[in-house]
Amino acid sequence: MELHSNLYYKHPDTQIMAKLNRLLTEHHGDSGQFIQLASEIHSEEGSELATDILDLVDSLGDDLSPESLSTISGFSIAHFVHGSSGDEFMEEIIQFIKALVPEIHIQAWGCGDDDPWEFWFKFEGDELIREDDEPFNDPEQDQEIKNSIYTWWHADLPEDIQEGFLNRE
Repeated sequence: MELHSNLYYKHPDTQIMAKLNRLLTEHHGDSGQFIQLASEIHSEEGSELATDILDLVDSLGDDLSPESLSTISGFSIAHFVHGSSGDEFMEEIIQFIKALVPEIHIQAWGCGDDDPWEFWFKFEGDELIREDDEPFNDPEQDQEIKNSIYTWWHADLPEDIQEGFLNRE
């Protein structure tokens, strides 16, 4: 099973954004390079934070490298493809980046390739909240999902970011 995830992040400082984009795309599976790039973002704790996440993932090249990186409305969007632990890896990635740059706006959406199942991550204050849903089972349930999870997750995003299966109908 493959899990697809989109990580959305934005910071008002363009230099920090550039460093985060480099962190995800320029390490080429080299842990030393990854640690160095993290240290450039957070000089005091970057090395330790990078080492901690490297200990949690199976492979730097596979688990911490997005398939693509794009931008929309000032947000960077990193698209990841993971195995069955992809939702757990995405949770760790979000927490890692938030620890590197505490004032960042970061959240993620993901789905499985087998069933219409979605997972959502978003910070409320310092707490990372996760929601899951299974759309397309019941029209009433789909409306409830749109009114609750979709509304909550999209609340702080520009209108041109519309994530989720139910927004693709």
